Amino acid sequence: MRKIRLLLAAGMASALALTTAPAAQASPQTALASASALSEVRAQHGTRQLSAQDLAFLRASHQGNLAEIWAGSTAQVKGQCADVRHLGAMLVRDHLRLDANGFAVAVPHGVLLPMAPTAQQRGELKEVAAKSGREFDLAWLRMQVEAHIATLELGQRQLELGHSPEVKRLAREAAPVIQHHLDRARAALITC
Repeated sequence: MRKIRLLLAAGMASALALTTAPAAQASPQTALASASALSEVRAQHGTRQLSAQDLAFLRASHQGNLAEIWAGSTAQVKGQCADVRHLGAMLVRDHLRLDANGFAVAVPHGVLLPMAPTAQQRGELKEVAAKSGREFDLAWLRMQVEAHIATLELGQRQLELGHSPEVKRLAREAAPVIQHHLDRARAALITC
């Protein structure tokens, strides 16, 4: 159990690193610590098999959470519109929690999760972060609408095709949170 807590802490540390330095990549030391802790957990507890769909969902949702934490942090700093800054703070808080829930399922199964958002997510985040003022706010909100629609579709696909009850529970519990973010982003597009 101690090893699982250490791995969760290492994973959350890498996620928090994204919140404090959105443009920074996870350090090699953090990646090495996470990989080392995961190896110890695998050696002690073995790897329980998940379906390809379950694995894909865990990895994609983790990368989505990392992207949203990064995006939320950026919005808190660069957002001109109060709704953008508030939604940014909500994204950081909620996606840290969703990511911790995902780690709690992934770790006992021996799933090694990526250390950063996808290259496409990083590119989109950097492109939006390069903007300023109202142009940033609107681009950021449009990005959030698209990302949250895609996340809802990812969760629905998991519910339909996934095998693991634990992973399906993650998708089911995340859906109302993601829908709330989507609704807030759509509303902010009108007010900002």
